[in-house]
Amino acid sequence: MQRQLATHSDGEHFGLLDDLGEYGTALWLRWRGATEVELIVFADCPVVSPGPGREGCCLFADHADQHTWQDAVAEIPCTR
Repeated sequence: MQRQLATHSDGEHFGLLDDLGEYGTALWLRWRGATEVELIVFADCPVVSPGPGREGCCLFADHADQHTWQDAVAEIPCTR
């Protein structure tokens, strides 16, 4: 599992666990600190990039920071 959001040192952290392939949702882990971990289903982010490529964001709806197609980092593969 890889962290999917921009690097930050505090607050909540998220990692994609599995793309459910149904109804535009995915299974994510959400954690804060070293001991609080929660399994949660989030709807997929509906935002797509401008221009002819129209690449979709690989994060969940209402996520913080930039979309995965903005300033893309090589370590974030999008398998959806």
